[in-house]
Amino acid sequence: MMLFIKKILALMLSFLTLLSSGAIFGDAGRYSRFTDRIGFEPISAADLAVSDAERERCREWYETNVLNAGANGVAPAYDFTVDGVPLSRSLNQWRFSAGEESEKGAVRRGGRTAKISLTNDKEKLLAEVEATIYEENAACEWTVSIRNVGNGNSGVIADFCALRTELPVADADLYCSRGSHDNAADFTLLKAKQLASPLRIACEDGRSTQEFLPYFNLSGKEGGAVLGLGWTGMWAAAFRKNPNGTTGAELRQKEFAAYLLPGESVRSPLVSLSFYNGKNPVKGFNMFRDWIKACVYPENAPRVQTNMDILFVSSTRTAAEMLYDIEHIAKDKLSAVDNFWMDAGWYAINGEDWGDGVGSWKTSKERFPDGIKAISDYGKAHDDTGLVLWYEPERLTNKSYLYGMGLAHDRWLVNLDPKADFNERVMWNLAEPGARDFLTRYISDSLTENGATVYRQDFNYAPAKYWEYADKHYYGRRKGIAENHYITNLYTYLDTLLAEHPGMIMDNCASGGQRLDLEMTRRSVPMWRSDYNCDQSRPDLLMATQAHTYALSFWLPISGTFINYDTEYALRSSIMPILQVPMATPMEVLTAYGQERQDQQKQFFPIAFGGTNKKAVTSMQYGDEANGCVLFYHHAEAASGQYSLTFSGLSPEADYTVRDIDAPDNAVTLTGAALMCGGYAVSQPAGEKAIVLRYEKA
Repeated sequence: MMLFIKKILALMLSFLTLLSSGAIFGDAGRYSRFTDRIGFEPISAADLAVSDAERERCREWYETNVLNAGANGVAPAYDFTVDGVPLSRSLNQWRFSAGEESEKGAVRRGGRTAKISLTNDKEKLLAEVEATIYEENAACEWTVSIRNVGNGNSGVIADFCALRTELPVADADLYCSRGSHDNAADFTLLKAKQLASPLRIACEDGRSTQEFLPYFNLSGKEGGAVLGLGWTGMWAAAFRKNPNGTTGAELRQKEFAAYLLPGESVRSPLVSLSFYNGKNPVKGFNMFRDWIKACVYPENAPRVQTNMDILFVSSTRTAAEMLYDIEHIAKDKLSAVDNFWMDAGWYAINGEDWGDGVGSWKTSKERFPDGIKAISDYGKAHDDTGLVLWYEPERLTNKSYLYGMGLAHDRWLVNLDPKADFNERVMWNLAEPGARDFLTRYISDSLTENGATVYRQDFNYAPAKYWEYADKHYYGRRKGIAENHYITNLYTYLDTLLAEHPGMIMDNCASGGQRLDLEMTRRSVPMWRSDYNCDQSRPDLLMATQAHTYALSFWLPISGTFINYDTEYALRSSIMPILQVPMATPMEVLTAYGQERQDQQKQFFPIAFGGTNKKAVTSMQYGDEANGCVLFYHHAEAASGQYSLTFSGLSPEADYTVRDIDAPDNAVTLTGAALMCGGYAVSQPAGEKAIVLRYEKA
């Protein structure tokens, strides 16, 4: 009884701490249905483990609604219409055939993949579903493609939903997150309670994670489901509470209504789905993170990486200057660096600004008489230090090399302002296979020529209006066709680059975190997660950095940005897996908190979220049942005194030793049950303070 009372008191304290801080972030409009003031109950290691029942639940749902759907008389979890007739209401017009499941890992790491074919002889359409089940993770995924196999134009395909189904989750709260918009509130977790009325969420400008991340945790009274979406363009989602105790869910390309030319095909977004038992959404978040780590991230994705800035957005710095600087880096310091980082401006500039040269991916002879290879060769010869090299291949100026090449080919360019004397926002139209292939060859040769080991891809403009223009002027006013071909060809382009450069890592920037959907996560990691870090003078930057780490950790274990280290508080606010560091960074900073950065790849447990509220605290735990860390940030005007921290992911019966790394001799040993009931007290004086705790099973 005493343990139960302590648990209740600890939970009350955590919620009171959260609520007393007031609104964390205020925003009208698209976020009006949500709250960002969210508390969570602790969860034990046993409750976090994926159970056989959860695996069986996922397998049963997958076989019924995806693998054998249609043939078994059940409408598939996906849907589309042909001339207004839905697949779900015309199953007898389609022949369904499911192939054998592959060996585990043959197609997707950790999963068994099958191909399902749907044939409609009358409409001359062939739909194919690639579906994978990850039984160990109680997760599955699928995409749908549709091809015109006739000799004439197909009927109009519309309402093309990668997911349209009822999920067995009752009275669900919906958790999702803000996207990245150069804002202190980037990635903040949001909650909509019980979906009393239908909730619709959409991407607005064409970059997939500017407004929202396309990840959703539906947490019901007795279980939940986590959905992920892979579509690097315009997407839409809808959720509703159903009277029958299920939750309706729909995920799709936002707008699509087009006939297909003979031989033409289109595809849906990628959808992932996992199921979990119990009412604690923290389990769903960690199941999704574990699946991302084990099955989605590229196998060579860096779990921890430190990159040294040798050219950060500069159009004047020369190879000689860079070589001089890196040749004077101490050997032990260089050994702590994984890559040299060359950002925008390394190529020939047509004007004064770094953006003036995009589309001409060659170095200037004046600044780089021997090219960039001299720099990458130096790094390779010294501790095998790699090279991060920045590109923005989808945008070009009308004074660039690619612009001249594009003019010679029909539909390779989308230029919304062709009369402008200088236009720095012309789209290279990846919807055209010829344009895709030319760009692939051009960028691949550039990567080889320069010796890049990390391909840093940026994307600094909103593509939606360009796709609309192309639909209207190039593709017969077929809504969404330009976007669909563009995004599909984008994946082919990236996959080809990665295949032609074995071991190369892809950094996914896109104005800082604006393309973090599931398909891009399969190919890349975000080394620069938010452009809010571009301005180091922002007074709330350290709190925002803490908030971004906390918030993005619900979904993605790997992210990074620029390090701050002028104070201990600043340095500890910058603990994250991937760091970009200045050349002057001291050796002791380069090697600091290596274990904590490793711990961030383990499970994540939210403790308290203060955002940029100076009167609040932010705290988070990373680890597993055996060991891990807690990061605690006391903001400048937060109340002094004692804070009780509630741990998670532990074994209640086991003893754990907890140490403040600043006072390692003052260790405290408590049971897992005590720690998960708010049993660890942190005393805080007034002002900013960052505390790092380490815990270990005794």
